[in-house]
Formats: sequence, structure tokens, C-alpha cells
Amino acid sequence: MAFTKPVLVTGAGGCIGSWVLARLVADDVDVVAFDLSDNKRRPALVMDEAALGRLRWLTGDIGDSDTVDRIVAENDIGAIIHLAALQVPFCRDDPGAGARANVVGSVNIFQAARQHGVGQLSYASSVAVRGIGDNPWLATLYGAFKNCNEDCAAVYWQDWQVPSVGIRPGTVYGVARDQGMTSLPTVAMLHAAAGQPYTVPFTGSVAFVYAAEAADAFIQAALAARDGAPVFDLNGVGATVDEALDVVRRLLPEAEVDSEGDALPFPADLSDEPLREYVGGYDVYTLEQGIEETVGRFGDLLERGLVSVG
Repeated sequence: MAFTKPVLVTGAGGCIGSWVLARLVADDVDVVAFDLSDNKRRPALVMDEAALGRLRWLTGDIGDSDTVDRIVAENDIGAIIHLAALQVPFCRDDPGAGARANVVGSVNIFQAARQHGVGQLSYASSVAVRGIGDNPWLATLYGAFKNCNEDCAAVYWQDWQVPSVGIRPGTVYGVARDQGMTSLPTVAMLHAAAGQPYTVPFTGSVAFVYAAEAADAFIQAALAARDGAPVFDLNGVGATVDEALDVVRRLLPEAEVDSEGDALPFPADLSDEPLREYVGGYDVYTLEQGIEETVGRFGDLLERGLVSVG
């Protein structure tokens, strides 16, 4: 199966968005990138100038329904990969802005898909949803907003037969990951590649999802979208922070990276098998493969002056 019409990627300037753009352009897919700004700093870390030049990059507010509707209509969008969101700390510090971006923005996407017959739609939920309700995990506004989106997706299928696939990624790591509370293992990898010390301020088990794996999962989910509005976990590799840093130290024996503090309050042992069965497979990386590629990419980007530890 392949995309036959343009694909809209929201949150295109973020980490997963950048990797999704790179994958789609490499596969000669017609891509419309949508973000609040025209800053292509992160996509430029995983795409060359020629690839970036093939994008239609549009800017606007995901929380504005007219803007979203117009973009879908005017660009003949046939599939949507919806990744636009504000992360945990931003939702905590400005709940109104978080709700507008994360909830209103998602409703706008579902509504545009309904109005224009978009039948291929995947969207980013989060493992933070697991914190909502009576359980040992941390409840956050970010998780509550994502939980609301899952409910909205279900109702859009129930009432108007808008199909969608929600994915709950764990801790995404890799080049271009530099925001949010779970970005710090990636920051440690960058520091190691730069020969600088770094301490990750949390320990314990983490669901490590390499950004390239997450990107392919969202792409395959959009291609696989059919009846219903299922939601799946994307756990990646469950490992402790120290185990991940051990991989970094094996690759870079001089690296001074360690961790301290409490464990993250999110599960790290969820199954990816239901998602793989639904989409028919996607690119999967071991922890060693993902970290080796990340450290290698950071080394190259540091030499070219495209990233720094400052």
C-alpha cells in the first residue's frame, strides 16, 4: 500500500515530525509540512537541503479550525500524520495553551478529516495517558489532554466514521529530540559525542523508542488506517537509564555520562505486538542500533557545526 495523494504532517518541526518528513520525502511522497513556525532547524538535522526543498512548508495555528480546514482542502490532502503538541512542562506551565494545541488542535484535525474525506489518519497520543485514573503512574495535564484526544477519535468514528490510529510512544530518543522531560537521555548522547560530561536527572526503567522507529510506525499506521479508532502502545525497548548509558560508554569509552534521581513515573514494559500486527510491521531498532546511530549522527553534526552542547 502507498500514499496516492499528499500527506499532511503536523508538528513537522518537532523530533518525530522531522523523521517522518525525512522518511516520506526519501520515498518520493508528496508532503505538506505544517507547523507554528517556519523554523526547519530540526528537520535540517536529518534531511539535506535538496530534500528540504521538496517540502511544501506551511505555517499556522493548529488551534485555528479555519486554518486547518483550509490547508486540508487547498492541498488535496489524502492522509494526515498528526504530531503537533505541547509537551509535559509546557502544558503544566500554560494549561490553556496546552489544551488549545493538544486538544482543540486534534479536534480540528479530526473535523477536517471528516469534512474532506481523509481516510488515512494516524496521531500521537502518549504513554502519559497511562497516568490517568487509579494507577501508580503520574497524572499530568499532558496525559489528560492526550486521553481526551483518544476519546474524541473514538467518537469521530462512532458518529461520522472517521478512521484513525492513535499511537502512544514511550521515551523517544535520537537526533532532533531536545524538548520535553524525556529528552534528556538524548541530551546525554549529544554530550558524550561532544566529549562533555552529563548527568541524566532520573534513573530506572524507560521505554526507549528510537525516533526512526517511531516515524515509521506513524507512517505505517496512517497507511493501515481502516475501520475504527484503535490506539496502540509503542514501547520500543524497555531498559534502565544506566543500561542505555552503558551502551554509550561502550561506543565512546571516554564518555562521562551517568544518571541520578528517581525513576520516571511511566510504564516501560508495554507490548508493541498489537501495533505490529495491526500495521503489518514497521522498522524496529535494538537499543544498541539506535544509540550507535544517534551517537554517530551527533558526531557528524558536531563536526559540521549544526548542533552544540551550549
